[in-house]
Amino acid sequence: MPYRHPGEAYLSRCGALRSEADVFGYVEFLRGESGLIDEPPIDLECIYRHFGMPTPIRAPLDEQQGILVDSRTGIILIKENDPIVRQRFTEGHELMELLFDAHEQVKIGSVLPSWSGEYKERLCDRGAADLLMPESSFLPRLRDLGICLNTARSLANLYQTSLLATMVRMMQQGCGNYALVMWHCALKPREVKELSAKEISPQKKLRVWWRTQTKDWTGGFIPKDKSIPHNSLISYAYVSGQPYSGKEKIHLGWGFIDCDVEATPIQIGDKYCVLSLLRLGNV
Repeated sequence: MPYRHPGEAYLSRCGALRSEADVFGYVEFLRGESGLIDEPPIDLECIYRHFGMPTPIRAPLDEQQGILVDSRTGIILIKENDPIVRQRFTEGHELMELLFDAHEQVKIGSVLPSWSGEYKERLCDRGAADLLMPESSFLPRLRDLGICLNTARSLANLYQTSLLATMVRMMQQGCGNYALVMWHCALKPREVKELSAKEISPQKKLRVWWRTQTKDWTGGFIPKDKSIPHNSLISYAYVSGQPYSGKEKIHLGWGFIDCDVEATPIQIGDKYCVLSLLRLGNV
C-alpha cells in the first residue's frame, strides 16, 4: 500500500484542528482506520500497515527517545536501547507529531490554533497514552482493581506500557484522593546558583522532581524541590533499592498530610529515582 500521511488523512476526513478534542479525535481515527479495537495490547504495526508507513527504525539516539525524520515518507527513528515498552510509547508520541506536522501546513495564514514547544510535547504524550491505553478498556479495569502499585504493574503488563506511563494514566483516569510523586537526589535551585561562590558544595537531598494527581486530590500543593527526611519510607526505598509501603506523615512545607505511601525505586534514563503513590487518609 502506498504511504498516506496519517495526519493529513485525518484532517482531510474530519477538517482542521480547532480544539484539543479534535487532537484526541485523531487517536480514535488511527485505531478505527487500522481496524484496531480498544482491547490491549494495541498493535501499532496495524497502523503502519494501513497507512503504508515503514516500521520505525531503531537507532543509537543520544538526546532524544524518537525523531520524526521525514513526514513525507513516514520515517521515524526510535532510540534502540530504550526498554521495549518505552519504545512503544515513543512510537505513539511520534504518530501524534504527524498530526501537528499536517496541522502546521493547513494553518498558515489562518486563525486556527497553534500548539508548540513543551505544550505540544505534552499533548503528544497524552495522545500516546490514549492510543496505547484506550479509556474504554483501561478505565473499567482500573475501577475493578483500584489504584495501587500492583494494579499499575498488572495493567502495564497487559497494555505493554511502562510502569511510569501506566501510573500517570491512572492519575488521569482514576478517581480518589491520590497523588503520584517522582523523587530524585538534587540540590535546591538556590543552592545550584550559589555553587560557584562556595568552597564546599552542599549535600544533595532526595527532593520532589515532578508530581501529578487525580482530579479528586485534596492534599494541597506539593512543592517542587521539597525534600523528604531520611526516616521516610520514600528515603528507605531510595537507599535500599527495595519497595516500601505504610502510613506516614509527610511535611510539604506549608504543613503535614497523612498518607498511605507506596514507594518503589525506578531508573529513568541514567537517573536513579523513587516513584511514590500517595493516598490521602487518616493516620
